[in-house]
Amino acid sequence: MHDVAIVKYEKPLESLRRAVDLVGGLGDVSRSSKVFIKPNLCLWHEGVNFPKYGILTTARLVEDIVVLLKEYGVEDITIAEGMIEIEKRPESTLQLLAKGMGLDLLAQRYGVKIIDVMRSSFAKVTAGDVTLSVNRDILDADYVINIPVLKSHSQTMVSLGIKNLKGLLNIASRKKCHNTDRAMDLNYHLARLPDILSPSLTIIDGIYTLERGPLYTGTAYRSDIIVASKDVISADKVGATLLGIAPQTVPHIARAADKNGRPVDLGDVNVRGEVDIKTALPPHQWEFEQNESGDLPLFFARAGIKGITQPQADNTMCTYCADFFLYVIMGVLMANNKDRPFDDIEVLHGKILEPTAGHKHTLLVGQCQVKKNSKHRLINHCVKIKGCPPSKKALQEAYRELGIELPDDFIEQMGRFSMTFMRKYAGKPEFNDAFYVVR
Repeated sequence: MHDVAIVKYEKPLESLRRAVDLVGGLGDVSRSSKVFIKPNLCLWHEGVNFPKYGILTTARLVEDIVVLLKEYGVEDITIAEGMIEIEKRPESTLQLLAKGMGLDLLAQRYGVKIIDVMRSSFAKVTAGDVTLSVNRDILDADYVINIPVLKSHSQTMVSLGIKNLKGLLNIASRKKCHNTDRAMDLNYHLARLPDILSPSLTIIDGIYTLERGPLYTGTAYRSDIIVASKDVISADKVGATLLGIAPQTVPHIARAADKNGRPVDLGDVNVRGEVDIKTALPPHQWEFEQNESGDLPLFFARAGIKGITQPQADNTMCTYCADFFLYVIMGVLMANNKDRPFDDIEVLHGKILEPTAGHKHTLLVGQCQVKKNSKHRLINHCVKIKGCPPSKKALQEAYRELGIELPDDFIEQMGRFSMTFMRKYAGKPEFNDAFYVVR
């Protein structure tokens, strides 16, 4: 049996200490241990007040685990994360985030190091029939503490301990995970991550949880939950259950359990703590909603958008295109002519979607779509947004060709648009940004 603790978050440090103690504490680290912490820090908008709730690991739990490690005398502590960068700058996105969240103060106070995985080196690691390139630094760790967020995810149903390990891969390996082979898809590759890099301790941060994640387009809840386990598969089975999603229905969790000869349900899990796993949280939906015909996102339909067809996103869309796709969506919602029907435009994304007959225009988003479908016989007028990642300039040119009238300052507005999602949490004191700043 594998122990998994579920405790209510009530007090800084003490709540985390209780969760860790319930699964055996940190007795397996020593003063000389080289410890790596892998939070979930997936995005940052410099100078913009955007919602972080249920999206990023709280600075609160990162600092608390550092303090616990220092109590055990650990000197060598590193925070490692691999944040995607669409545009190269002198300071990486992780460096900007570390300043914004105050994680750089942990370096001053406790000697913590911060490693940007994307600016480090990688080593190939094989598990079964899967080979991926993993951050070389963390492979040398004596102890790895994995701190994902408790959230559902539009591609993988949940994003918990296993999914969080994907942030330690290089870009080529991440793209490899989002491939077109349905037999060895994203879920297949995720299921191998616990064999490639098995964390010593997983702490799922559920102070805030997120429905229809992974980004601020989802809905966050103040949930005050901490999950801890020394087995990442067990932690994820419990995390999924808390979200109202049966772990046996989550492909990457079920496959990871099965590959290791374990039941896909909670049959080999010993849940500890005072929280009722079945009633602690309301069910968190994971899939982005489509209209009744399935050819348009529900948020487009509710906004009265007409003349556009856009199928449901699948798990072949990699992180580059997923980040960029916000520009595609917001370009439609912010268009000066959005109140009039567009000119019968089909939007295709990812690696496997193909055009359907009869549309006047087909927009191919990203290099994978361009390579796959630019000469497809069913396309009447092909419009391309090239690049990997796709180009913002190419998007503006494509929309001009399609008759989608973007505001003149569209790119500048997109630099600030994430702050509009803060309106959902205005006047709700339980949503407190202090959880995301080291003081």
